[in-house]
Amino acid sequence: MPIQRPLYPAAIALALLSSFSLPVHAQNTQNAQSPAVPTFRVTSSLVYLDVTVLDKKGNPVVSGLSKDDFHITQDKAPQPIFSFEAPQAHVISNNSGVDNPSGKAPVTILVLDQLNSRFQDFAYIRYEARRYLLRQPEQLPAPAELLVLRDQSLELLQGYTRSRADLVEALDHLPAALPFEQMHPMFVWDRFAQSIDALQQIAIQNRGVPGRKNVIWVGHGGPGVFLYVSPDLTAQDVQDLREYAHQTTNMLVDSRVSLFVIYPGLQVSRPAISLSSMDAAQDLGDDDPFAGNINFGLFSNATGGKLYFNRNDLAHLISRSQQLGSEYYTLTYQPTFVPANGKFQRIRVTLNNHSYRVVTKAGYFAPDPQMRTNPLFASMSSIGEASISTVPFNALALSVNSLVRHADTRRIDINVQLQNHHLNWLPYANDKSQASLLLAAVARDKNLNVLASRVVGARITSILQDPVARDSIVSHMSISLRFPKHADSIRVVVEDTHGGRTGSAEISRQQVLAAPVEPTPPPQLTPRRPQYVPSAAPSVRNPSLNPSAMP
Repeated sequence: MPIQRPLYPAAIALALLSSFSLPVHAQNTQNAQSPAVPTFRVTSSLVYLDVTVLDKKGNPVVSGLSKDDFHITQDKAPQPIFSFEAPQAHVISNNSGVDNPSGKAPVTILVLDQLNSRFQDFAYIRYEARRYLLRQPEQLPAPAELLVLRDQSLELLQGYTRSRADLVEALDHLPAALPFEQMHPMFVWDRFAQSIDALQQIAIQNRGVPGRKNVIWVGHGGPGVFLYVSPDLTAQDVQDLREYAHQTTNMLVDSRVSLFVIYPGLQVSRPAISLSSMDAAQDLGDDDPFAGNINFGLFSNATGGKLYFNRNDLAHLISRSQQLGSEYYTLTYQPTFVPANGKFQRIRVTLNNHSYRVVTKAGYFAPDPQMRTNPLFASMSSIGEASISTVPFNALALSVNSLVRHADTRRIDINVQLQNHHLNWLPYANDKSQASLLLAAVARDKNLNVLASRVVGARITSILQDPVARDSIVSHMSISLRFPKHADSIRVVVEDTHGGRTGSAEISRQQVLAAPVEPTPPPQLTPRRPQYVPSAAPSVRNPSLNPSAMP
């Protein structure tokens, strides 16, 4: 049942969340180590700060400073420093080549933004990312992973690795695509929601990974929003948008993520300044940084990162971001008081030497008992855990129907079928029923480390009112996944997000190699109008579903 005006971002974000891809935890959980000190959580009494100190020339200061040189305030109240680590502590202590994050050295998460980039711009982004990787040593000093933000998913192309060759190969086998959402203004709100959802999903993926994470986002990021300009935004819309930004900020801070955004300037006619770059350069002050705007500049500012605007030297800026995110001091403190009012807790770090400049997280939002929670986050975490488990899941009857291998891009198309019985059907518009699903595919090596992953959301809509007839239908779905050269198997998992039931299927390396080979289809432009429906039953679009098999 369409409504008269589109749902605005908070509602759209929740709707799109389950159509979006969550990169599954990129390491074997048995190999994960605990950080040296507890990680900061919004409800915790310990706050974790990664502090970069810069001299007058903008170069990192990595020596000559002690705990006594730093001073912390939260909401202008002095805070005693609980612990202190110098930059020299943030390195991997051996050269064994272990790919899993150790908690000592910071990890790099390289995100290539295809969703918000023109086709020719993304070709240059890809070229510069490759040039950056080729400049790195054969064995990276710390683990890194590669993700790409596409029109329909945030896909993990290569999980955490210290192998330069593996990252380059993943990038080289990324298939071309036409960014149809970026080419049509009707998708602005969609791109806004999908881009911020990507930040949330990166935070979810890495919340169990020890140490600092530097997200280097190469591309324009999601469109910015003026909260008071659009006449279509109601007071409730503005409140929902702010809660959305507050939640995202806390998730990033909780996971120790710093966001570096590299905004390419490939078009001469582009304006000389943008909303994101303006907000990234300003002092956030003591009030809610998202009071008037929401954009990637504010997220980079709030998380202790940096935004580079209108630049073409992308390879150099990726390297610069990696440097700024790797040479830092770690401070922790215990707040004397945090009110449960949902307000911004402004953190400031100063030094005895006032000629130095400090870059760190700007703060976090206090717990708010009135803020609504999103149950989809629990579903995403659950399907991520099921994807890396060795235990089969049989609560839903899932089986692999066919495989198609694309040798030129190292991708595998997986067609699965699902028995509709045991799904939790909910009422939908016009006397229909609907089941909400998450479909995941994970490529793993022999040690069960995740090398590539993708999760897409789907909703199956039925016009049948007879439960017996409805449950007898078999639904067909498909998902495409990169199959790296070191991969040994694929696990496919489907979860009913309302009922919690899960089914899984296994694909061996032998099955993948025996699959028929076809060239990767050329990119196609498939413009579509977004389908807006009441928020009680948001529409989630999944082009991989086979409509002919729907009841």
